[in-house]
Amino acid sequence: MADPWATRPWRLLPNRVSRFYRGGLLLGRFRGQSDPVDSDRPEDWIGSATRAWTPPGDPPTDEGLSDADVAGSVRRIADVLAADPVGVAGADLAPTGTTGVLVKLLDAGIRLPVHAHPTRSFARAHLGSAFGKAEAWLVLGTRRIDGEPPPHVRLGFRRDVARDELRGWIEDRRTDDLLEALHDRPTSPGDVWFVPPGTPHAIGAGVFILEVQEPTDFSIVLETRGFPIAMADAHLGLGWDVMLDAIDRAGRSDAELATLRGSWTGADGPVLPPGAAPFFRVDRIAVGAAAAPTLPPVFTVGVVTAGRGIVRTETGELGVRAGEAFAVPAGGVAGLRLEPTEPLEVLVASGVGPR
Repeated sequence: MADPWATRPWRLLPNRVSRFYRGGLLLGRFRGQSDPVDSDRPEDWIGSATRAWTPPGDPPTDEGLSDADVAGSVRRIADVLAADPVGVAGADLAPTGTTGVLVKLLDAGIRLPVHAHPTRSFARAHLGSAFGKAEAWLVLGTRRIDGEPPPHVRLGFRRDVARDELRGWIEDRRTDDLLEALHDRPTSPGDVWFVPPGTPHAIGAGVFILEVQEPTDFSIVLETRGFPIAMADAHLGLGWDVMLDAIDRAGRSDAELATLRGSWTGADGPVLPPGAAPFFRVDRIAVGAAAAPTLPPVFTVGVVTAGRGIVRTETGELGVRAGEAFAVPAGGVAGLRLEPTEPLEVLVASGVGPR
């Protein structure tokens, strides 16, 4: 008999992850906590089979790995994936040993440092991974933080930056020069930003996002002044001679930057800018009556942003409400049906296998 976990909807349990920065108040409020506060666990890795990065030579930990519940039975998602990679991830993603996507709730109580993530080709060559780390931000909320600028994001260089120039900014910790070289844009709830791999970026204080990304935790930190990040960890232990090749130093025009921006409010269907298509997909599904969305047959994560209802597949059902998250394994996606008990809005994310 087939494992029911391969066809039924899963309730995804909260999975707060420790980071070097504080935040999480808006995340806790979204999740329905009675007294949310900022802490050193500002992220919730939803439906994650991805471990948090550890320095080379250090033993891996279980930080980042999520649990799911089906009818009162709780299992670690990585274990279910290992037992049935095709049923959980889908035929295209099963050979990667991953779900193909990592979904996070992230609430920054400070401005995060300027950093970037590798491409798939760089990750294959230097990090032993089929995936790099493209990512997308769907802004769920914002707040003003005392002493900080209004909520904003920084994304991409405004002009071409020479390799030696960038290295000098990094090694001399010249934060002002680094920040001045980046595009800076105000942001508000409903915004979508696609961050291509290699692109330097930073999330401003007071920005609460749903982050959808490739299933890795590779971050190349270009700005360490004022942050508790060792330089050896900033370049993932590979040194700047190697890691500078992972950074996109080309300048982007205002028009080019605009192609990375979108909105997740309004019409149903895909919400990400076209450049995200090789990496992952996010759909907004808003229903006032029962609906059967058409989605790819891969591991799918849903985050309920409004309302309540039933997530149903051919073999099971799950009640959900705003602030909760669920997954549907690849084996259950074809029979997926959303049945609202009040108007229901869900953001649904899934990955794309490396080519």
